[in-house]
Amino acid sequence: MLDMAHKTFSNAGRHADAAKLLLVLSDGRGIFNEGQDRVLEAVRNLLLADTFVIFLIVENIANKDSVLDMRIATFDENNKPTIVSYMDQFPFPYYMILKNVNALPQSLSDALRQWFALVAN
Repeated sequence: MLDMAHKTFSNAGRHADAAKLLLVLSDGRGIFNEGQDRVLEAVRNLLLADTFVIFLIVENIANKDSVLDMRIATFDENNKPTIVSYMDQFPFPYYMILKNVNALPQSLSDALRQWFALVAN
């Protein structure tokens, strides 16, 4: 999805000063299904192409397990496993965790306001 967004923005925004914004709405789970390196590269490519990416994690309040509680295993250079917070490895620098879907319009407007402020500067 990130690669497709990058290609779409590259083809559509040929102007050097064109501001690009990608909003991703998801539950935030399974983002490394295609491999962590591939996701990190796709995020890096978008950032290098001056695409501002905001990842909105929409949580189900009826579900008790939050992405904030999730843990994943990482491996060091000696292949020693370490358990770390999922969000510590989250590859998107700008994200919001939305626990109440009714707050989505307000959260989106706040994110857009911040993006417009960054673009204006």
